[in-house]
Amino acid sequence: MGLAALAWLLWLFYIYLVSEAVIERRYTLPSSLVHASKDAADIAQGKHWMTVTGCFGCHGDDLKGRSLRGNPDLPIHSGDLTALAATYTDGDFERAIRHGLTPDARPMWLMPSDTYAYMRDKDVEAIISYIRAQPADHASVKKPKFNWKARKAIAAGRLVPMTPKADEILSPADLGPRYDGGRYLASLSCAQCHRGDLTGSGYAPDLNVAASYSRSQFFRLLYRGQSLHGWLPTMSPLARARFRYFHDYEVNALYDYLVARKTLPAWTKEQRAEFNESAGQKPAPAPKK
Repeated sequence: MGLAALAWLLWLFYIYLVSEAVIERRYTLPSSLVHASKDAADIAQGKHWMTVTGCFGCHGDDLKGRSLRGNPDLPIHSGDLTALAATYTDGDFERAIRHGLTPDARPMWLMPSDTYAYMRDKDVEAIISYIRAQPADHASVKKPKFNWKARKAIAAGRLVPMTPKADEILSPADLGPRYDGGRYLASLSCAQCHRGDLTGSGYAPDLNVAASYSRSQFFRLLYRGQSLHGWLPTMSPLARARFRYFHDYEVNALYDYLVARKTLPAWTKEQRAEFNESAGQKPAPAPKK
């Protein structure tokens, strides 16, 4: 009994030390050159980007944050952006958006910053401008609480911070300047569900499927969530909340890019597995020919 109790205590101590090392890790804070604007056009553009990229979905329409239950190991409350505006500099907001870092260099846990890592400066500035244009809220900011379940998940490697590393971020294929606009929109709005390289993940298919849509059918997909075979249970609410706010020229650019992407050679299963392993990603099925 004594040895068993000692082994149990050592195991608990190990879990605590391993998880604490991850929780308390500090990262290098990149420098920042972005500056918020008070121009009405910039503020409106910020609202547009926050809508189509899903910021309101996590932080709420009023940006005051809400409870997120997407991760069973760590129930967490998204940040109250109107409260953070009282203490965050523009650089702090940029590092949160692009790098998933707090001002004291700690990692954020559920912020999908890998999606926004390469967002253009002017669009980051527009988002910050919109946040600063909202009524200030001086409520206390809720921090994640790491209970024993969360700590075990961290020690097991199931729960990791979302702080991105540039060499591990998957990006949509570069098809040249003609398709840059569509590629940019895909990386910001589609990659969250369909993986950074758009090859699909879980219920979200490889976006080569877009090439089977006509242009008008693709508009119905984005604006209504209606596929070739009916309403999509996941896409339909996203269309209502986010994608119906795309401008027509943005939908056209996205469609042109996805159709052009379909012409890329399909990866073999061996190539996909090798790439996933080198990038530290979970396996995903190879694109269909």
